[in-house]
Amino acid sequence: MKNFKKILFILICILIAFIGGMFFMNKQTEPEITSTLIQNRIEQASDLVTTKYHYTKVGKFENSLNLNGWSIPLTNKYFILTFEGEIQLGTDLSKANVEINDSTIHVIVDKPAVISNSIDESSIEVYDETKNIFNPISVSDYKAFALEQKDKALSEAKEKGLMKTAQENTKKSIKEIVSIIPDTDEYTIEVTFKE
Repeated sequence: MKNFKKILFILICILIAFIGGMFFMNKQTEPEITSTLIQNRIEQASDLVTTKYHYTKVGKFENSLNLNGWSIPLTNKYFILTFEGEIQLGTDLSKANVEINDSTIHVIVDKPAVISNSIDESSIEVYDETKNIFNPISVSDYKAFALEQKDKALSEAKEKGLMKTAQENTKKSIKEIVSIIPDTDEYTIEVTFKE
């Protein structure tokens, strides 16, 4: 009976030591939430594209040769162009700053900016084009007109609230990136933009 009690006591001690060791090991392997850990995760996303804006444009190009500010007759040229394009907005997360205060993770990033504004060349169609021998249409006319139209599309998109949408999408995306990190569900995640 004494041997049985000794064996039982030893088994209980081993079991307690085993359970304690497993608990201690789990505590050691759990990542500690630090601003460096979160900043490294955010930086892995690099240039984060959060907003895409697709546009279709119709524009008319027209000009004529001038002499001392006067339009020369029979030198007028014009064309009508239709095309599609896409504006992409995002932010560079390598410049993000992370601060942790009590139970709040505060992420500070640059405001979203235009990453690209490109025209789909396969969508370009030219209508009602003049063939003027005194002032022929050149490739540079098309290029200059396309650049002007891209800038116009960007201005119109901004007027429609594109930048505000990009900021909301950026906040949402960063919160999703941070929430993937284990044990961050106990924290409030706040995203603000640098001035």
